[in-house]
Amino acid sequence: MIIVGLTGLNCSGKDTVADYMVEHESFTHYSLSDEIRKAMKRDGIETSRENLISYGTNLRSTHGNGVLAKMVMENFQENKKYCVTSIRHPDEVEVFRKSGKSFLLVNVQAPREVRFERMKKRARTGDPDTLEKFIELENKESQTSGSGQRLVQTVALADITFENNFQTLDELYAAIKKLISGSFINNYE
Repeated sequence: MIIVGLTGLNCSGKDTVADYMVEHESFTHYSLSDEIRKAMKRDGIETSRENLISYGTNLRSTHGNGVLAKMVMENFQENKKYCVTSIRHPDEVEVFRKSGKSFLLVNVQAPREVRFERMKKRARTGDPDTLEKFIELENKESQTSGSGQRLVQTVALADITFENNFQTLDELYAAIKKLISGSFINNYE
């Protein structure tokens, strides 16, 4: 089993990278944020960005900071390749690294203005509508202790940083292919 974790600031392109890995490299994709969304839907809570952050923090403080990683790993099977997005806490990284499976953490990054434009295009319910609110929310995701999102610390744990500031999807896909061919991922059987 191989697990590629994708971390990075909001709208850096983690899910787009994951989509490519699913379509072209036979990975199965799990999102830690989707695990939170499922729980919120079950509890009848609106899935705004702020609610996601709050609900995720409550899950971590109640069940341990690595709970979301443990939740997705329950679905994993041997001899498969997995891509996990929305890793936002160092303890989630630790769960994957201590699993005994091959694990690579990739930080996907892009300039703030590029990420904000991507957010506006995706038009997800609850996303900030101004750059100022986007920055404010980003700061909330960068705590340095506790059960909240500790994204800056998580990014610092990355094995590889992947700059996603491409003009076209073809350029992005070529760079992902190069990343995969230059790492142990390509040699996994």
